[in-house]
Parts: sequence; C-alpha cells; structure tokens
Amino acid sequence: MKIKHHIGGNWSHNQVSIFDTLGLSIKEGIDTIEIEEGEIYLKLKPYLEEWGVLDMRYPEFTKKELKESLLSAKNGGHIHGYPMPDLDGSYLELTYDLSNYSKSSGIGKKQKDAFRLKNVPKVGKKRMFGVGWIFDEYFVDTELYNEVFKPLGIKSREILEYKKEKPFDTHVQLVLEETEETLSLKNNPIEKCEESGRWKYQPMQQGFYPQYKNIIAPIFKSKEWFGTGAEARKRIFVTQELREKLIEMKIEKPQWYIPTK
Repeated sequence: MKIKHHIGGNWSHNQVSIFDTLGLSIKEGIDTIEIEEGEIYLKLKPYLEEWGVLDMRYPEFTKKELKESLLSAKNGGHIHGYPMPDLDGSYLELTYDLSNYSKSSGIGKKQKDAFRLKNVPKVGKKRMFGVGWIFDEYFVDTELYNEVFKPLGIKSREILEYKKEKPFDTHVQLVLEETEETLSLKNNPIEKCEESGRWKYQPMQQGFYPQYKNIIAPIFKSKEWFGTGAEARKRIFVTQELREKLIEMKIEKPQWYIPTK
C-alpha cells in the first residue's frame, strides 16, 4: 500500500514555479496532480496549507492486497439517476423513516418504503448500480439477482416507477443486513452531530479497513455511520468470493473496493 495525495487548485505562475523547484509538473490555471506521500510531499505541504488548496489523502493498494483481502469495503460503482421526488428532497420523507433522523448530519434515516426512480438501465446488460445521493443501497437487474444474489440468500425489494407507482419488473433493490459488530476506527477522522450528539466517520479511508470477526452475509452494511456535512451513510462490505465473481463477470471493477486487514 502507498499513501498518495490528490492535489488541485487554480495555480498562479509563482505557485507553478514552486512545484518546478521540487521536480513536479503542473500547469498554470486549473490543474491537478497526484503525488506519493514522502519527502517531496512534506516539502510541498506547508505551501499547500498556506494556499488553502485541495489536498486529498488516499491509499493506493496493490493488486495482490486487493486480491487476497477476505472482505472489502465498497468504494464506488455505476450510478443511475436520482431518488424521486428530487427537486425539494421530498424523496427522504417518502422513502425513509425520519423519526431518528438528524437533518444537519444525515444520521439516523431508515428505509421504510420503496425507492421511486424515473427509469432504470436498459435491459440487456447485467448491471449493479447505485443512485445519486444514496451511497449505501444497491440495485440490480432481475437476471443478475436471480443468478448471483438470490442463491446467496440475499433478499430484494421492488423499485417503483415514479408517478406511476408501479414496480419495475426488470430491476430490484438488494436488501442488505446491518452488522451489530463495532469496527475499530480510532484513527479515522470523525464529525460530531451537534443536533443529536452522535458521531460519524469521514468516508475517505486512510489505509486498510479493519477486518470483522463475524461476516454476517456475502454483502452487508456497517453499524457505523460515515459521511461529511449533511450526508451520512453506512459502509457496505463484500466478501472475497462475491467480489471476485462480480469482477470476473465485469459487473464491478477492482478499484471500487478497499481491502480489510
């Protein structure tokens, strides 16, 4: 594993000159650069802090680390559309039980009804996808569900066509269990919800996720909340066997997973 930094900004001539002195190439104006954490980055860091530019720290794992991980955290995937109604965020009240929800942090919502979507991906290509604003639910076409997920005992629920209130017969939502096991995330940055006093972890992992002692299902949700600002979600974990099957089928990509250790 390497720790890298994604750095971005609207660079002046003088700022570009400082990058040049460190052997780094970046263009004047809006540009980004990826560099590994090390001696050069540490020399650059005081300037980045002074300039107040984007500096996003992230781990880069080897193929071997990803391949050998018995459990991985989902970290990306296909996105299709948004939950409806979307203009005023009223999908929240329609889809979720908000009795334990904190609007300022996003913590506490619990699904009570089907998601409404304008449409679903075209039939013909097996697809696992999420929807905009929702980071802890996944949807699949029925062919993929029956072939891969149903035999593993993973349940499904219908998706409704917005306004028509009629279930799509080609796609379903996966029903993911939540573990009761607590993760050891003491080194992860946290945010406190001032409204409720609850905590959530920032979603960008700084290395391997810790391994669960008990894997409750081939794909399941964390007990903890993750997110920043007014957004919060559970983290989704996938077993090695299911992950490799989805990658082999070209449903998923290796870079959409963070290994555990």
